[in-house]
Amino acid sequence: MAIYHFSGQIMSRISKQTGNPKSPLACAAYRSGEKLVDEVDNKAFFYKREVAPVTHILAPSHAPDWVYDRQKLWNEVNRIEKNYNAQFAREFNVALPVELNKEQQEKLTLEFCQKAFVDRGMVADIAIHRDDKSNPHFHVMLTVRPFNEDGSWGVKAKREYKFDEQGNHILDKNGKKAFYKVETTDWNSKDVFNSWRKLWADTANQFLNENGISETISHLSNEDRGIEQMATIHEGYVARKMEKNGQESDRVSFNKQVKKYNKTISDLQKFKAKKKQLNYQNKFVRKFSPMEKKELSDIAKQLKMFVNVHSINERKQQLNDWKKSIQFTKDSDTKLRQLSRIEKEENLITTAEEIFNSESTRFIEKNYPAWDVNSLSLDEKVLIVEKTIDNNRLLTEDELDLIEEEVYSNNLLKEINGLLHNRYAFVLTINHRLESLVSARNDIEKKLGISNSAFESSLKRAALKNPKEFEMLKSVIKNTGELFKARDLMNEFYNLEIQKLYPAIDGNKLSLEEKEILIVGTEYYEQPITLESIPSLQRYGVYDQLKIINLLTSDDPLPLRNQKIEELYPTFQTNNPRYMMLFKDECLRNIHKLPDYAFDKLKEIDPEKLAENEISKSSLIKEMNMKMNEGIDNYSTSNSLSAIPTGITNGLLQGILEQRNFTSKQQFEDDLKNKSSKKKSIHRSGPSL
Repeated sequence: MAIYHFSGQIMSRISKQTGNPKSPLACAAYRSGEKLVDEVDNKAFFYKREVAPVTHILAPSHAPDWVYDRQKLWNEVNRIEKNYNAQFAREFNVALPVELNKEQQEKLTLEFCQKAFVDRGMVADIAIHRDDKSNPHFHVMLTVRPFNEDGSWGVKAKREYKFDEQGNHILDKNGKKAFYKVETTDWNSKDVFNSWRKLWADTANQFLNENGISETISHLSNEDRGIEQMATIHEGYVARKMEKNGQESDRVSFNKQVKKYNKTISDLQKFKAKKKQLNYQNKFVRKFSPMEKKELSDIAKQLKMFVNVHSINERKQQLNDWKKSIQFTKDSDTKLRQLSRIEKEENLITTAEEIFNSESTRFIEKNYPAWDVNSLSLDEKVLIVEKTIDNNRLLTEDELDLIEEEVYSNNLLKEINGLLHNRYAFVLTINHRLESLVSARNDIEKKLGISNSAFESSLKRAALKNPKEFEMLKSVIKNTGELFKARDLMNEFYNLEIQKLYPAIDGNKLSLEEKEILIVGTEYYEQPITLESIPSLQRYGVYDQLKIINLLTSDDPLPLRNQKIEELYPTFQTNNPRYMMLFKDECLRNIHKLPDYAFDKLKEIDPEKLAENEISKSSLIKEMNMKMNEGIDNYSTSNSLSAIPTGITNGLLQGILEQRNFTSKQQFEDDLKNKSSKKKSIHRSGPSL
């Protein structure tokens, strides 16, 4: 992970460690990896490195050209800093974030050194070291003496003599004139040093963020940041090499002890955080009694499944279907055993529902005392409990009002899915299928001699004389009834969805297919559609469009093709012809941005063929597809911007939206306001929350 290390030192002619003279050329050679010669004694310095450092010299605009020659630069420094104890350079050692690549690290280093040092007038001799892959860092040696505007060396400090009240020089203990030392720069200031530390953290964090990395570093100490852990010290290349060679390093040993201590602190902090989280979450939790927990555990073991309201609802539906499938079979020991098992599981499910109902009732009575809990269904109670726990707060009135609609809509959809294999195909073919069934019924009734005037008697006579045909008639009547029921359920479901998404639209004015198109359009664009937004609607960018086009027209088998699309684009509805129609039309509007080879591929995308076979009975889908293919041909022939289609589905959506029963925009907006201000009160039994 990214670490913060920013250490500095002043380099003097006399080494603090050994007391021996030190050459700036030796220091620069060690960091840069170059061979440098000190002109004072003609001594050469060279330190071979396994990984060559990346070096740069940055300088202010008024510095002389020779500063960019490393050997010339530090020999000039050596010449100007004459005192035996002179300070010839300031150096910083800074750790680079390992999350950045080499190019990003180098750019970060140069940008920081320019802002921090060069813009203040210093020459920066930079060397990036990567001998240890886990410890990339850079050294920067800085001149301590400023340059004058003409490129000559300036002075580091000036003397301000001390005077007494009479204007005479004050003498020091040696009898010399006393003076104040006034530095010409602020480079030695503690505040400036701290500003450099902060600037490094800010600049590094900016680079990390720009490159999509969430890690950050801080110049503040652990104590200042409220962190109980101890800070490690910088080990350095030499210390780690000693450890690698089997020698003991005080720095590495110290860090090992610190890391051991910090792990203990970290574990303690995690425990505190977990405890705090649990205490917070316990504000809203399910609270089953010990007996209820035991009963639910026993039920789960007997049903061999995880038990919650959703799973027992699914199991109840499965048992119902199972019972229907065997109830008209011949009696046998197998049938009796199956019915016995079904009954046993139904009793277990009833017990589980009673437990969930009791627990949900207690929860609501405690947290929502103003609501009439007895008027709520089990599904509504459970949803209120789940949403409260998920949000870890009490729900607002608007959120509670929506729960009844959500439960009803979900149950309605379950019932629809129980009747239909594919609701998209059903919407397209409902009228055709009803016409076929009505026609088949008329033919059978005519053949059996069933008349409206003597319906019951002719029906009984037909059952006795032609039992096979009579069974066929019963089947047709049953299928017709189920189809009408499914259509009514579908209409009710879509009316609820349209009322929720488009409260000002009268769903009764739309056909079932128009409702389906409006709902799918909302799902496709992931937002409610307005007349104003239609011209600018777009779901996928050109890159994604091209990717999906290639997947849809690949040579892979259809199931594999759909699987690949769903892996990359989980919400893409490959089995929905209207969704495919909207996608193809969106690609058509962007056809001038697509490569030429995509034109023929786009024509291959056929909403009818990519969906179920019975979709071919939809004239609307067929007409839309033909128009889109014509648009592709027109553009590929003329290749003119004027031939770019404005959208085949745009007009369809516009026509649907314009069918609302409002005479003016103002009326439309007023009705929206009235809709949002209405509140349900059927479940309230007390004062308002």
